[in-house]
Amino acid sequence: MTVLSYKKKQVNACMQPILVPKFRLFFFLFLLGCFSASAQPDFTLPLVKPKKYENKTLGSEKTDEKKFTLPRKIYQSTVTHYNFYYNATNKINAILERAKASHRDDYTQLLPFYNYSTNITAADSAELDSVIYKATAGIVLHDLRNSYIDDMYLLIGKSYYYWQKYDSAYRIFQFINYNFFPKGKDEYIIVVGANDRSTKGDLNIATKEKNSLLHRAFTKAPSRNDALLWLARTYAEDNLFPETYSLVNLLKKDPTFPKRLHGKLNEVQAYSFYKQEQWDSTAFYLKNALSEAADKTELARWEYLLAQLYAKTNQPDLASDYFNKAKAHTTDPVLYIHARIYEAQLVKKEGATATMDETLADLLKLSKKERFDGYEDVLFYAAANAALQKGDTTQAMNLLKRSVTYQTENPSVKNQAFVQLSELAYRRRDYILASSSLDSANLNDPAFAEQSVQLQNKQQLLKQLVQLITVVKQQDSLQTVAKMPEKEMDSYLRSLARKLRRERGLKEEMAYTPAVLTGNPQDVNTPLFTNAGSGNSWYFYNASQKAKGFNEFKAKWGNRPNIDNWRRQSAVDATASFANNNKPQADVRPGDENSIDPNTIPSDELTVDGLKSRLPLTEEQVLASNKKIAESLFEQGQIYKNQLEDYAQAAAVFEELWKRFGNYEKEEEVLFELFYCYNKLGDKQRAAYFQQELKKKYPNGDPVQKITAANNPVKPGKDEKTIVYERVYDLFISGKFDEAAQQKKLADSVYGNSYWTPQLLYIEALYHIKQKNDSVAIVTLTNLERNFPGSPMADKAAVMKDVVSRRAEIEDYLTRTNIVRQTEDSIVIPFDEGPKVNKIVQDKKQQDNKIVTGNQPTQNNANITRPAAPVQKTEVEKTDRNNASKIGINPKTAKDTTTLKPMKEVKVETAYIYNSNEPYTVLIYFDQVDPVYISEAKNAFQRYNNASHSGETIGLKVNDADKETLWMEMGMFSDVTIAMGYMDEWKKNARQIIPWLTESKYKFIVISERNLELLKTRKNMEEYRLFLQQHIKDKF
Repeated sequence: MTVLSYKKKQVNACMQPILVPKFRLFFFLFLLGCFSASAQPDFTLPLVKPKKYENKTLGSEKTDEKKFTLPRKIYQSTVTHYNFYYNATNKINAILERAKASHRDDYTQLLPFYNYSTNITAADSAELDSVIYKATAGIVLHDLRNSYIDDMYLLIGKSYYYWQKYDSAYRIFQFINYNFFPKGKDEYIIVVGANDRSTKGDLNIATKEKNSLLHRAFTKAPSRNDALLWLARTYAEDNLFPETYSLVNLLKKDPTFPKRLHGKLNEVQAYSFYKQEQWDSTAFYLKNALSEAADKTELARWEYLLAQLYAKTNQPDLASDYFNKAKAHTTDPVLYIHARIYEAQLVKKEGATATMDETLADLLKLSKKERFDGYEDVLFYAAANAALQKGDTTQAMNLLKRSVTYQTENPSVKNQAFVQLSELAYRRRDYILASSSLDSANLNDPAFAEQSVQLQNKQQLLKQLVQLITVVKQQDSLQTVAKMPEKEMDSYLRSLARKLRRERGLKEEMAYTPAVLTGNPQDVNTPLFTNAGSGNSWYFYNASQKAKGFNEFKAKWGNRPNIDNWRRQSAVDATASFANNNKPQADVRPGDENSIDPNTIPSDELTVDGLKSRLPLTEEQVLASNKKIAESLFEQGQIYKNQLEDYAQAAAVFEELWKRFGNYEKEEEVLFELFYCYNKLGDKQRAAYFQQELKKKYPNGDPVQKITAANNPVKPGKDEKTIVYERVYDLFISGKFDEAAQQKKLADSVYGNSYWTPQLLYIEALYHIKQKNDSVAIVTLTNLERNFPGSPMADKAAVMKDVVSRRAEIEDYLTRTNIVRQTEDSIVIPFDEGPKVNKIVQDKKQQDNKIVTGNQPTQNNANITRPAAPVQKTEVEKTDRNNASKIGINPKTAKDTTTLKPMKEVKVETAYIYNSNEPYTVLIYFDQVDPVYISEAKNAFQRYNNASHSGETIGLKVNDADKETLWMEMGMFSDVTIAMGYMDEWKKNARQIIPWLTESKYKFIVISERNLELLKTRKNMEEYRLFLQQHIKDKF
């Protein structure tokens, strides 16, 4: 035996005691991995197998046939784990990762709770179905007593959850809850949450887990507790919040619920409160769930969300702390940028004024760091917002311009920068920049979903305005060049032609020939580096060769920017679009004789003579150019005034037009627009000036008449048709029925039914009812309902039509019934409540509302004579002024006697006596109204009083002794104040109570019992009204 072989045996002998225990330990741990802390279910699966495999026995069907020995347990668990559970878990994790990768957070808004959306996971339905298929196969092909059956069911429930099939997910999680609840060896049926399993009075619904170090390290925890959490999460996702709270509270109080899931429980609670927008509760539970974040990126995201929640609940200190924590933990530069900005804003609110300057400087420094390469657009956009916080609009616009020059994979920031730049330029009246910026933005971006229509309308309007502005600038430029001296003009045009040809890649020596776009007309391989020049110097040190190469490059490729993919025209156009859009584009066509826009001039005309031919050199061309300028200025002013409502800019444009072109054909309109704009701006002096100019030059024009009509509005007169039907109405009301019917028939034959009124139709129906022409009355009432369905008369017409249709039945009933009817009631109307109105209640004991008068002089009524014409007195006695005190109902604002001369009161010599403490009645007197309609008015007021004053007795009496003075007495009240209160109420609601009478046909007054008897004798209502005016001001 050699020394070497001896040493090898010695080494093997030394290693054997070490290797054998390690192998045994590995085998022991492998066996532990096959055991699970979950309970072993004893349920059967209802399987529906294809006919081809009906007789094939599956592994799950052998559960009750074979003993679950240790070797079988190891084999079944191992195969289920690595062939099915492992693959299905990887699939569902991949689905979730893809959803997270496609998710984009908008850090300017409140973040979603999760960094993925179930809408995205649900779209991956094929993969989710594959997970369910894999998990189902793992169940049915293996013994149901192995350690991974509950995990396979949990995967199926998660798949349904991510598929947004919450009812199916709920059933799966409940299945795990009921069938995997731990039970003893001899237990057959158990009740989850039963009292016999309670601990110290608390219900136990969770599965108790073994917490020993060995079990935690080498065994898998049962999935039932996880299923309970997923069940609560499913409730929350499906907006079943009461069920969520119930289950979460049970788990929180359950002492057997494992501590490893407490963070997940807080996460579920935070999510349920987040969905209900209860931000303070969300923040509380989310703070306790931060440990459940999958990695530092998700931790930083939740910290950012937590800071936003604290900011929403007015806790700036906590919000600032978590913004700083998010910055420290994140690997996302965008999150870092926004956390830096919002943290600075919170500090600024606390009083630190220099914070925004520091934030802005910090963001600009970050743009130069390699870590933030590719995020320059976000940095400059954020810096622009910081500049706006400072109030520096100019710097903000410059930063936004820098932001949009970067090409990134996320175009949303670029679109938002363009829109914000457009808005800032619009506010500064830089409409060219505003239009070009808005044209560069993609308005179909989801970020603009709510304002897409407004932005598109604004885009079209600005584009139209910019075209007009460009026409004015271009024509002014053309006229300026045309006015140059000949030599100076030729020199300018020569340099301009040279510049334009260089931009198009044309050679200068081919100034009068068509452009050649290729460097060499023949296919000759010309060497790039030649020996031309001084000596054998390197190409890049040879100035002549560099210039030649540059010219040949431009001749072939044109003016290409120094960017990636410069050979592709689409990439060049995308980069140069913003710069080109900033240049005003005129609304001209190629070949336009007055166009000098390089984009519209043909290449063969880029010469001195070609450019000169487009200048307005003759008088006719100058006039045409001036006409373009004037029309463009006028249209600009109209857009500023009518669509943008920028009256200051409109006034400036119209005034420029008026000053430059005094003989403009639309001068009258321009002067009117100037008057209107300055009037809108509140500049009365300038508005008056242009009004005078307008009156001086165009005194009989329409604008002058409009201004005069606006200053002195005149009520429009009634047309002939309306007057005709009003005449018919007056004839009906006054009782001239035959003449009214004849006039209406004649008017209808001429004008049709377009000028009918509900009042006219109603009183016509009453006339036909009086004449017992019921069929004609019903037709008239039907026309009223059909033509005026929303008027108060329509309801009354329906009631009247019902009564007329049952006239015979009602008259027969009244004939057989002993009823005493009032003689003046010629029409029977059933009771209805009438319109609901507010009742005015007067307090009889309220002394403030009473009229205080002095002692009234006594009069001898025996020798009463008709008074003479009213006599005006220059002075009014003090006692008379006291007696004429105002009523305290609806008092009016007193006039300022320091600026107005006191008016002399008029005292009327009359036989009437005024005493406010006497009983008063309310009188409504009618002007040429037939007793038929007065009787109907009485019925209407009676119905109103029954509805609004049901507890009072208000008598109504019609006085028709004299057809010239018809009135109706309503109630008798203790004094004038009470009577005035009722009068105001009836007067206010008269249009609803008696809508068929126009207001000119009746008037309200109050009169005492003594004066009423005197009025019946004197029969002069105007005399009494003048007397009443003397004592009660501003009422009659």
